Amino acid sequence: MRTNIIITGIVLFTGLLSCSDSFLDVAPADQLSDATFWQSEQDITMALNACYRGWETATNVVFLDASSDNGFVQFVIQYELLGSGRLLPTSNVGLGGTSWADVYSFSTKWFSYDRIRKYNNFLEKVESIEIDASLKERYKAEVRFLRAYDYYNKVMFYGDIPLVDKVITSGAEAALSRTPRTEVADFVLKELTEAANILPVQNTIESGGHVTKGAALALKARFELYLGKYEEAQADAATVMAMPCYELFPTYEEMFWVSAESSNKEAILDVQYVKNDYRQMIPQMNLPATEGGWSTLNALWPFIEAFQTADGKYIDEAGSGYNPDEPFKNRDPRLTQIVLCPGEFYNGRYYNPLDLFLDGQSDRRNLDYHEEAAASHGGLLVKKHIFPMSVVDANNYDGNGIVIRLAEMYITFAECALKTGKDQDKALAYINAIRKRAGMPEATELTERLVRYERRIELAFEGLRYFDLKRWDLGPTLLNGWALGCRNGTMDSQTGKVTWGEGHILLEERIFQPQRNYLHPIPQAEMDRNPNMTQNPGY
Repeated sequence: MRTNIIITGIVLFTGLLSCSDSFLDVAPADQLSDATFWQSEQDITMALNACYRGWETATNVVFLDASSDNGFVQFVIQYELLGSGRLLPTSNVGLGGTSWADVYSFSTKWFSYDRIRKYNNFLEKVESIEIDASLKERYKAEVRFLRAYDYYNKVMFYGDIPLVDKVITSGAEAALSRTPRTEVADFVLKELTEAANILPVQNTIESGGHVTKGAALALKARFELYLGKYEEAQADAATVMAMPCYELFPTYEEMFWVSAESSNKEAILDVQYVKNDYRQMIPQMNLPATEGGWSTLNALWPFIEAFQTADGKYIDEAGSGYNPDEPFKNRDPRLTQIVLCPGEFYNGRYYNPLDLFLDGQSDRRNLDYHEEAAASHGGLLVKKHIFPMSVVDANNYDGNGIVIRLAEMYITFAECALKTGKDQDKALAYINAIRKRAGMPEATELTERLVRYERRIELAFEGLRYFDLKRWDLGPTLLNGWALGCRNGTMDSQTGKVTWGEGHILLEERIFQPQRNYLHPIPQAEMDRNPNMTQNPGY
């Protein structure tokens, strides 16, 4: 694990820059004195480090696809409630009711203004400190990026949202009404543009965890795509792709492992972790029960069906060779690099979520059986981002969480090329570069179906699918009805051969509510404390 961002000791200074768990925060009464803290370059460095702490979590990125037709989480947390249409203003639960930082409600996380206050406080206080001017401007640009990232998420999750660009010092100031999302979006794009003009051209290895010009422009391209600003998004993606510091990582599966971090030039923006001091727990949450994990994140059967066959055909195409009795065979190799499928040889055994007892022997109870508490309830375990490890390491994992990477820019450029009509030959070449890395045949034509395929498969469980369904308005068809897990069946644990039965494992019935327009509710606590706050439709 590499990082130049110092984590140890930040907690004290986080108290200085933030406050309680309220939403539109005011200055805390128990903080260190600003007059005694903002004195030196060392103080600024510590304050900057505090700004980075908690700006994003890997869990929020990886688990958001559980709100889409890609996945499902088997504990009652916001991701599951959003996907099922049952999210309410009073919903505020973490994994199994816990309050761990990496798994608490992303609904209240993105409405909370504690980070915004932290960023605003830094930007105000740093002006009075005498340090190298260029260094000061870079630090300010980094914090402006973090603030823009936070507002990007607020707009995506809530729509209209209060825009606060200064430190709030009284309760009266905190009673803000909602700023139109178009105004907030303009603010985010302006901040990212200006930050990009200051930040250096570096990949995450070179920057040691600090945000860069590429990160600012990549987030800008992502946001512009969602806003329908196709020419701007295509131009910004092209600028990032032209930067010499980035290149596709050679292998898809290993790109997300901690072993790749010292050589992964594909990552543009990531959350960096440090064992003991600033850990994450995705392996503990997602490893199979036999490995001591909780099997939290599952893939859905429609996601499995979406994969092309190895010859580049969709399973509903004539001549694809798809065999429903061998559904995981001869498919896009990314299928078994993303999902742990029944009958797959994994960590010295054949993975079997289908049988209560191994080989019918009552003394060999199967921990991975889909009805066991810690087993994958749908039988299709998401293994992207993880690999077998000890329970100790799974609870104290330091693998970085990739937030944006180069392949996303390739696909963004390609989607925009379809809209603008510009550089479609280049766009097809970028798509084929991704397919070549995956071991798939080249496509001969740039089509909407191809681009949407690569966006769904290549970027699965990287936090984008729900927003893609939103902008394509596919919720009425894809977020309604039963969420299906694996087909029912039985497996020979000695050979891995599966004999399929009838029907699928039923996980939950989802009800899409179009009046909500894919938005989260404003948390009820904020509605209660702020008379100027209004609720989103449908709640």
